[in-house]
Amino acid sequence: MKRNISKFSLIILLTGFFVACSDDFLDFKPIALDTTESFYTNFEALDFTATAAYGMLATRDLYDVFYTIGFQSISDDTEVGGENVNDWGEFQRFDRLTHTPNESKVEPMWAYPYKGIRFANTYLFYMEKVREQELLTSKTPEEYAQTSALIDLRAAEMLFLRAFFHFTLVQIYGGVPIADQLVSPSMLKQPRNSIAEVLHFIESDLQAAIPLLKQKSELGAEVGRASKGAAQALLAKAYLYESSYAENYPGDYRFQGCQNRYADALIQAEAVIGSTTEYNLVGINGERFASWRVNTGNTIGGFRWVFTVDGENSGESVWEIENVKDGKGWTYSRGNELTIYTTVRFTNKADGTQQGGFGWSFNLPTQYLIDAFGNQDSRETGLNSSPVDPELDPRFSTTVGREGDTVLYPSGGSGTWVTMNFSNLPTGTIGRKYECSPSEYWATMANHHDGPFNIRLIRYADVVLMAAEAAFKTGDEPKALQYVNDVRTRARMSGETGYPENLTALSFMDIVHERRLEFACEQSRFFDLVRWNLAYDFINNTTLASMGEGFTLAFEKGKHEFFPIPTTEIQLTEGALQQYEGWK
Repeated sequence: MKRNISKFSLIILLTGFFVACSDDFLDFKPIALDTTESFYTNFEALDFTATAAYGMLATRDLYDVFYTIGFQSISDDTEVGGENVNDWGEFQRFDRLTHTPNESKVEPMWAYPYKGIRFANTYLFYMEKVREQELLTSKTPEEYAQTSALIDLRAAEMLFLRAFFHFTLVQIYGGVPIADQLVSPSMLKQPRNSIAEVLHFIESDLQAAIPLLKQKSELGAEVGRASKGAAQALLAKAYLYESSYAENYPGDYRFQGCQNRYADALIQAEAVIGSTTEYNLVGINGERFASWRVNTGNTIGGFRWVFTVDGENSGESVWEIENVKDGKGWTYSRGNELTIYTTVRFTNKADGTQQGGFGWSFNLPTQYLIDAFGNQDSRETGLNSSPVDPELDPRFSTTVGREGDTVLYPSGGSGTWVTMNFSNLPTGTIGRKYECSPSEYWATMANHHDGPFNIRLIRYADVVLMAAEAAFKTGDEPKALQYVNDVRTRARMSGETGYPENLTALSFMDIVHERRLEFACEQSRFFDLVRWNLAYDFINNTTLASMGEGFTLAFEKGKHEFFPIPTTEIQLTEGALQQYEGWK
């Protein structure tokens, strides 16, 4: 979706009037209110605000680098990486579980969702005023009806975005203040709502939005806007999280009020699965796709193709952030930094000597993840799959790069295939899901914020595995087994090894395992471990290759499941916001 950046700038300036920072500012609120009221007189102005809400998805400090690398580095499957063990110290402290509420990078992940929520609430607050104005100024009843319908559609999109931003907050921080109206002085001292209250609010917004949203196929040139399928998938995820919290944290005050909603999660996930013309597991029938991402032959399997620019908005896409290489620089760019952050830093020339000038080598897969691809992580008990060579799973080469693997380096016109060099990477690995070709990015970028790679936030495979988990928890193991095997079939048909084979029986750990492999180096592993109450089992006492022998992680139950609220926010509310006990 193309976003007009000049509109964003205008909206940011105008809606800034809603943010009260001091009593002196509040004295002038009537003047600011009059200015804002005079702005919202037609749908175009209202739509600027909707555009600004979408714009909060595209900041580096939210779903780009931080959500994918910084917060997920706490899991057992990745280490931060970078140039060395001191590169981006705050991320390194996340990785080592030594972070504090004073980390500056904890703040953006709190602030940006609330900015997006503010824009959504502004739209919802002024929509009826604008509708009345449009009635007075429309030339024909037909024009008014079209505009009114568009107002309602955008309102549904804003409900989705408000729910999505709240969901991000509850994943990271646990219970947070619910923001369902324009910012007012009283909201500046609002305590955190419980996790259950936030999830119920999210569920309510999505229930209201779903009937009004379009299917993805109906979006046309506006692909990237919230769709009915995206809202149903997010609702399934909210129900699944609530159910997991209720089941796995009985007696924990943080999760009080959460209920078993597995049956509801299954209904919503299967509503998406039932949209057979909208979504599919790309490559499940062995389809091959032309791509630059291969140095022998000219086609790749579905799983690998999904993680290319050409694979954006495919049948696998339920909800993703639209990025484009536009050369506008960091402040205004509609691109991302994920590609440069996660591509290997050094490669070898033809004569074997090292060359740099490539990526920044963050997001490093661990040996634990490699073992998992071979069904050999000893902590995964009760698997119904046998130990194998990790590289037999076609998802492995898309996810993990190791010594001897090649990458298309930006030299020699369209690029040259060179061997990756891991001399600065203690894991001897690099994540490979976010690579771009020289023509897409490296040879033509104006700056490193120009990454054109869409950020996949909810893939169709996620929906299928959510359905598997919900079916398993409601006692329908045959259905759960079928859904897990669907995902394994697509993986198998993406390669030529015959693996992974279909399972003939299913345990809950099989579902945990399948989610781990399917979404490795994406955004879900840490959050999944937390909701299953498995974070301690899989993170505590694990070792970091970057720290050498003798360093093991100390995961504290009651603390490290969620990030601390930023100290600055505690101070602004004069103590109305309180940390969870583990962070006090």
